[in-house]
Amino acid sequence: MSNPAWLPDPTGRHQYRWWDGERWTHHGADDGVATSDPVTGLDALPTPSDPQAAEAGQFHFGGRMAEFGDGRSVTLASPGARLGAKLIDSFLVSTPLAFPAFFTTEGDINWGDFAGIFVTSPTVEDWIFFGVVLFISFVYEVAFTATKGQTLGKMAAGIKMVGIKDGSIPGVGMALRRWSIPSLLGLVPFAGLILAPLCFLALTWHRDRRGWHDLAAGTMVVKVNRAASPKAAWARTRTGQPVLLATPGARLGARMIDFLVMSFFWLALIFPIGFALDALDFWDDQSWPGTAIYWLIVAPVFIVGLLYEVTMISAGGRTLGKMATGIHVIRKDTGGRPGPSRSIRRWVIPGLLLLIPFVGWLATLFCRLSLTWGKERQGWHDKVGGTLVVVRQSRQPTTGLASVELPAHG
Repeated sequence: MSNPAWLPDPTGRHQYRWWDGERWTHHGADDGVATSDPVTGLDALPTPSDPQAAEAGQFHFGGRMAEFGDGRSVTLASPGARLGAKLIDSFLVSTPLAFPAFFTTEGDINWGDFAGIFVTSPTVEDWIFFGVVLFISFVYEVAFTATKGQTLGKMAAGIKMVGIKDGSIPGVGMALRRWSIPSLLGLVPFAGLILAPLCFLALTWHRDRRGWHDLAAGTMVVKVNRAASPKAAWARTRTGQPVLLATPGARLGARMIDFLVMSFFWLALIFPIGFALDALDFWDDQSWPGTAIYWLIVAPVFIVGLLYEVTMISAGGRTLGKMATGIHVIRKDTGGRPGPSRSIRRWVIPGLLLLIPFVGWLATLFCRLSLTWGKERQGWHDKVGGTLVVVRQSRQPTTGLASVELPAHG
């Protein structure tokens, strides 16, 4: 217990939050103005009687800084986070088109002709296809940017598009300009393959990490204070360290990126196997049971997942997808890196479920979804591994927990 006082807000939502001597309350204050702000997980936050835990709870941003036109400072989104958000958005936009195309051709796609679209003169059918893609991209990106400043990918990555003058949501006009630059550049015959990527890559050498589309629209992409979200949820490790739990959306976004990354490795394994079996006339041999083909497809997925996830989670608690979305896996007991044993236990549950013939993918999906109803957002694999998935934030020493005099909140 300690004396009631206005103290630095450990959630990061406000400058100060009222400590009533026993617990944190819903009263917050900024620049001398008090407000009521209920937030979930207040009981899990550090108490001012524990300075070390209180310091651990002071989440803040680390990274390159910039300024709005009104002089306020802001933390810029990293190139990795922006790339991750773009991969998620591309996955979401392209999937509705990919599945119908696959099934209408019954899987018989001439990839040579498909690739030739980008290096030869496109046909009328190609232009129609591009038109459909552009329309879906237009509706998706412009609508989300103009109303929220975030696409689903940026929500998962914890970043946001804002106007450079005052940090406001871009609006329709700015959203249109921002979308049109890379989209129109991509339609330039031959050179579009170079110009569109250059539009995005320009952010890597601009001081404020603004690509050509950002410059044209007057926007920048910044980090979001996830601790300030109404859906923010906190937990404690067994050592008492407070941690901000990753949202299901951030974890899903990380899983999408990891799926895309592992797909490249999976294809590197499956193609040589497929060519070898084709040379042996395996596909024409009707004596092979359907389960044999299933194992030929699933076994490489199992191997790639084992090598990729276990290695990266064990070493640093993060896969490439989790790096992009700013989350990582920690031990529930100490808050440290999972290590080999816990990483294997964490991976083996969905991994083994995937090996169940034909319905394994559904069982694995159910395992991943279990985090949405699990306590402290733990899926079955988290519980077996003794892990939590949390927001990765840099920390800095606090200036102490001295009482601050503010106007009474009534």
